[in-house]
Amino acid sequence: MKQKFISKTIMFILNLVFVMFFQNIFGVTNKMVGIVVLIIGLAITEKDLTQNLGVLTIELLIINLLMGILSYLTLLNPILGLVINFFFIFYVTYGTVAGNKKPYHFSFILGYLFLTLNSPPTLSELPGRLVALTGGTFMIVGLQWVFNRNTYTNILNTQLDRVLTCLHQRMERIIAGDNRSYPEEAMSLQDGVSQFMKVTYDRRSFKGPLTPESMYRITEIIAFEKMYYLLDDVAQAYKAGHIDKTVLNELYTFIKDLQEGDLSDANKLISKWEKDAMPVSIINFKKAVQVLQGAKKQEYPLYKQGLLKQFVKGIDKESYAYKFSLRLAILVGLSLFIVQLFNLTYGRWFCFTILALVQPGFEESRQKTIYRFLGTFVGVILFIILISVFKNDSQLAMIVLVASYIGTYMNRYDLKMIFITVQALGAAIIGTTGSIVIGNRVFYLIIGAFVAYIGNKFLFTIREQEVSQHYLDLYEKDKKHLLLDPKDYPHSMIVEAYHFLQVGQIEKEKYQEWLTISFDALAKAI
Repeated sequence: MKQKFISKTIMFILNLVFVMFFQNIFGVTNKMVGIVVLIIGLAITEKDLTQNLGVLTIELLIINLLMGILSYLTLLNPILGLVINFFFIFYVTYGTVAGNKKPYHFSFILGYLFLTLNSPPTLSELPGRLVALTGGTFMIVGLQWVFNRNTYTNILNTQLDRVLTCLHQRMERIIAGDNRSYPEEAMSLQDGVSQFMKVTYDRRSFKGPLTPESMYRITEIIAFEKMYYLLDDVAQAYKAGHIDKTVLNELYTFIKDLQEGDLSDANKLISKWEKDAMPVSIINFKKAVQVLQGAKKQEYPLYKQGLLKQFVKGIDKESYAYKFSLRLAILVGLSLFIVQLFNLTYGRWFCFTILALVQPGFEESRQKTIYRFLGTFVGVILFIILISVFKNDSQLAMIVLVASYIGTYMNRYDLKMIFITVQALGAAIIGTTGSIVIGNRVFYLIIGAFVAYIGNKFLFTIREQEVSQHYLDLYEKDKKHLLLDPKDYPHSMIVEAYHFLQVGQIEKEKYQEWLTISFDALAKAI
């Protein structure tokens, strides 16, 4: 708890320092840009996107500059704004949602709303705004590098150490006559593979190709994992008397050498096994050793994609990303149009509410709506109590600061909403009438929640069961290719197939099948 308090406090102070630093460099008029940069930068650090930071920089620069330009153009005319907002929100959402287990569109669209509704630039301010967004882009990429430069390596090394340790311990147990299975050990290995496959999928920066290093490591991890499960068959063969103690000791020595990265005796071991009549369990293990040898010798190609091909990708109209992006673009785009058309002073809360409550799945959206109502209601009551005691602007500013800080500790959405509400009301009430601000906040929450609920229920509705089935179908499609038409380098399809199991939340059920199919595809490729 003490460590969490220290880390949260330091992070909160650093956030404040960053915004002040950004404001001093790019001017007070671009303070909101600093907040947007911080929101986006911290949000995307949840994913390791460091494989190609150059591509990431260009992609983010395009998005950020569009945010700056369009936040000016959209306010020139409501009809023009409706068209601009629809296409921008759709494409940014689709690009950040497609193929992701956890969508990260929110920070980008929220940033766009902040720049449009909270701090729209004038024509004279636009050049400075674009300069600030350009500088902010490099800061976002810098945050990505600081937080994730070692993420892939750490996860890889942890999993390699884990699987090799488990192989060693499993061999020791077999030699000692312990043939029991250890489900918690197997689950630990599966969780490690899950983390490795996730970071491998994510880090390509907007679905670029795998690097030769990644392909080699995929082969290595899968071969080691397969060996672990093949030891079950070895244990049974030894128990049945089909393998003598000498073979077990040879296997033990080989696995011990693997921990030290030594494959020098592999050929000698394989030659010995080929001379002697060996049971199926040893023949299969030999196949895994050969896959490892192939991985060491194989020269993996370096795939390159042009910038245009990386940025301009086809849209899958059958995907759930397409349906969700359309729904969000329609609802948020229309809410922005209404706010602009009728010049609604506090209408931004209408837009923010819709953005927060329009989620990919209907069930998730419904739950979040309930949490938002509860959190806002409690937050309003708490705020009314606070302003009855603390009334001047300096005290209100302190309330905003404290609420913002406490909110960083809240993980549950309803609890977080309490402090977001206090923070938002405190910032809005300075220099105006409290009852007007509170009334508008509650009114637009109710209207926004109603619109979001109707949209989620009737407009391109997505339900959890459909999502799982959809991604299972995509997995089956990749599985068929790996079985019937494996490529010389099937690594991308292997990672993609596992990703579909993760996103569809069915990885536990299909893990062994995926491992076997992936291993066989790699064995055919060597």
